Amino acid sequence: MANLNTILSIAESVGINDQRFIGQMMSRNQRISTSEIIGVQPFGFDMKPMNYLLYSQNRQLLSSLRASDREYEQYLNFGSTGWSNYITYQGDMTSAQIGACAFQTASANKTIVLGSLPSISSAAYIVKTGDFLQINRYAYIATADVVRGGGTTVSIPVHRTIMTTLTSPMSAVIGQYGTTQSLGGATYTGTTFPVILQQYPNYVLIPMTNDSFIQWNGTFKAIEAVL
Repeated sequence: MANLNTILSIAESVGINDQRFIGQMMSRNQRISTSEIIGVQPFGFDMKPMNYLLYSQNRQLLSSLRASDREYEQYLNFGSTGWSNYITYQGDMTSAQIGACAFQTASANKTIVLGSLPSISSAAYIVKTGDFLQINRYAYIATADVVRGGGTTVSIPVHRTIMTTLTSPMSAVIGQYGTTQSLGGATYTGTTFPVILQQYPNYVLIPMTNDSFIQWNGTFKAIEAVL
């Protein structure tokens, strides 16, 4: 079904904001000081759609976007688009091995504990820096390379504080592999971001023979919906 993910798939460019909320102050003697305002560090996406969609073929897309508007949650699944390189897994496990792994209840703060590990070389990479892991609704980015080692679990440092308290092990979603928990009544394959649009551009119809091109007057700006 056509939806916001369709806009992602036909985007000419995608801007991404995954920064912390940092305040800066310059004193009169030109010394700079910084401080972090602790927050949930939501992902932000700024999608510039291409302007050559045919109106006759995309009325369902327009209807879906109109229904969600800037009010309701939508879902961006990079693995199902041409932008899958953003979340592509870099480690040495296969998709089946990832599917058999589980996030452990010891996961907390900025550390994800992964168990049910496969029988692979102790030097094999479970994740590499920049890999995405998803627990429940929320995605996290690994900040270090982590190898298999010889233990029953591995600890993976991530870029922000874990926002889900696990009461039992949860099937792993890493990169483009694994099945998410239910998001809006559906599951997805690979890392998926629940978002709400902050900017929803208008469109202009450009005439052509027996049809029109859709031309957008801006970008689609979405922010991760953190509950």
